[in-house]
Amino acid sequence: MPRRDPLDLPLREEERWREWLLSVELNGAVVSEGAYVIEEPESGRLAVPVEELRRWRLRIDRDRILTFQGMPFYPLDAVPGAEFAFDRADLRMELRVPAEVFEPYALGPTEPPRPVPRTGFGGFLDYDFLYTFGGGLDERLDGLTELGLFGDLGVLLTSLRFDDLLEGAGVTRLETSFLRDMPEERKSLRLGDSLTGGGSLARPVRFAGIQYATNFATDPAFVTFPLPSIGGLAEQPSVVEVLVDNVRRAGGEVPAGPFSIPNVPVVTGAGEIQLRVTDLLGREKLVTQSYYVSSRLLKAGLHDFSYEAGLRRENFGEKSFDYGDPIAAVTHRYGFSDLFTGEAHLELEAERQSLALGGTFRIGLLGTVTAGAGVSRDGEGSGVLGQFAYEYFGRGFSLGARTRYTDSDFRQFGDRGGTRRTDQLALGLRLGEFGHLGLLLVNQELIGAEDVLTVTSNYSLRLGPGSLIVNAARLFEPEEELAVTVSYSLPLSGNRSAAARLEMAENRTRARAQFRRSRGATDLGLDYRIAAELGEEPRYLDARGGYRGRFGTVTGEFELDEGEVGGRLGVTGSVAVLDGRVAFTRRIGRAFGLVELPGFAGVRIYLDNREVGRTDARGVLLIPGLRPYEVNRLRVELDDLPLGAVVTRGEVESVPFDRAGVRIPFEVRLQARALARLLDPRGEPLPAGLELADREGRITALVGRDGLTEIAGVPVAEREPIYGRSGEILYRCTVPRYDATDILADLGDLGCVRD
Repeated sequence: MPRRDPLDLPLREEERWREWLLSVELNGAVVSEGAYVIEEPESGRLAVPVEELRRWRLRIDRDRILTFQGMPFYPLDAVPGAEFAFDRADLRMELRVPAEVFEPYALGPTEPPRPVPRTGFGGFLDYDFLYTFGGGLDERLDGLTELGLFGDLGVLLTSLRFDDLLEGAGVTRLETSFLRDMPEERKSLRLGDSLTGGGSLARPVRFAGIQYATNFATDPAFVTFPLPSIGGLAEQPSVVEVLVDNVRRAGGEVPAGPFSIPNVPVVTGAGEIQLRVTDLLGREKLVTQSYYVSSRLLKAGLHDFSYEAGLRRENFGEKSFDYGDPIAAVTHRYGFSDLFTGEAHLELEAERQSLALGGTFRIGLLGTVTAGAGVSRDGEGSGVLGQFAYEYFGRGFSLGARTRYTDSDFRQFGDRGGTRRTDQLALGLRLGEFGHLGLLLVNQELIGAEDVLTVTSNYSLRLGPGSLIVNAARLFEPEEELAVTVSYSLPLSGNRSAAARLEMAENRTRARAQFRRSRGATDLGLDYRIAAELGEEPRYLDARGGYRGRFGTVTGEFELDEGEVGGRLGVTGSVAVLDGRVAFTRRIGRAFGLVELPGFAGVRIYLDNREVGRTDARGVLLIPGLRPYEVNRLRVELDDLPLGAVVTRGEVESVPFDRAGVRIPFEVRLQARALARLLDPRGEPLPAGLELADREGRITALVGRDGLTEIAGVPVAEREPIYGRSGEILYRCTVPRYDATDILADLGDLGCVRD
């Protein structure tokens, strides 16, 4: 709490001041039932403890603070525009102040707690094999596999490529690495093969070694770039709503005074935010504010880094263990403010070093500018780098321009010195009901080769029930060439669609018609495509079909080209082991889950309301395609459960680690049930609504009309008593043992006695 003890105390004659304990109303609302107030009788001045005024959210000038009996007080006449009425008889004070003298109130969105990811212990094998035949092609069988082991420590991955298994397999190792994610810190540690983090100043290269880096993907809900804020002034307590594109994004209640709403969730680019303020009388005030948001920026104070060291990888995909010289690299980005993000990239080799510095700056509502400069040094000399980029994304148009220049001596990892300068210019125009137009110009000045200049354009238009797309590409240097493609796609009923395409180039014109059926919203089932072509070098007929089932995906492609038939057959899938349970499934993806419902076969399981499979005869289902570090909502189809099923937990939220598996903790059990008619010693039905149970609570019964009772649970002994009290009467009924596999056994009439 700020305090001020002046050399000459203004309240040194403390006996001149009177002390009161008052009920205080501020702008018509009671803020205190017993506020400590002091009064100077001669002038009528009132002063309130600073701590009290801060609770009332009134702004305070620190130079006007007084000290009374060692406590900081603030005179009410120092509050701009303040008016008060002091009723000494009722010990009450009414205080009215303008709304602008309140401290700003921040209304922020409530951040949900971060989900805690879970993992089991196990492994998986992904496989993808492709058989090619006919059509003048070599008959061959190729494949890709990836083996993973996961647990609490992390994930160990290795991938292999198999070339021409029919003629003596050539096996090439692709990558082997150990990955440990730290989602609580948004960081990852990787050992083995990986890619360097080049940022915007360099391109990534493959290496083998150690890498420690931020990994914002471990917290998908975290927004790394600065979001806009909006605020206003409420004359009295009000309700505020923030609208973006007429969709409510935030809101709540605010007290009187200035307020702000930080971190409004918006899409990147330019746009407008509307703030609607509604007071207690229903009066509305609308405030509109423009914004520009770019994902190239980091929030103020946020770090994004990648540190790595190891051996550079050579001939990836061709040789398994070809490593070059030792390298080390550092890439670091830091948000100095919400307007500027700086970046540095350092590369070190035994005979070469390079350093590049740059950053991104937001120029108000006009977009972002990214610039950088670098220098490299080796035994042959020094080289320089310079680059500049401008980017703007708006509702009506977007514009991007970029240029990068390196002299012939500048080198970074993987550079061969072949490009001196690259220029790019991109333009996008939204024409409303007349469609969208995009243009891209690329100019490259090469070292030791001819320069390249190309212009590509695309135009899309919603035409009738379908969409028209026109693409054109023009090569100006080193030779002139023009290619134009016109296509029209038409959605049909269900999951079907049709499309037509016309391709025109310098020496070729070709037309194509296609019909397609997709799987739609489900993960399972059949999809296929049939197409035919006419013109120069056509594929007279080509077809593709695929079936995705529980255990994998089978695909087939066939082409008829000038009398020759060729095709490809493929199969993909995975084998997974989780906590000792082995299961086959289609490709796992980034994460998977295991459902175990013993005794419940053929039960449908849904992921985000999308059917992903049915349990097998053992009640087991492996669910691929879970999203790592996100909440995956799964549920059991209750209609598929038998009558005796008891569902304790039929909907769950699962959060797995990346490249790992997790158990889905559904709680469904089969409880044996029986019907009986419970009668008292006189043969009369027991009272409806009477509840009975055994001593341990393993058997329960509920009496309905005419004594008809549903009994849940099976007696352990041949006959077991159950008890129930109705008023002063305690009933004891004996339940005989019955077949637990019978969904609803009929026990007939059971006699009961009064205890």
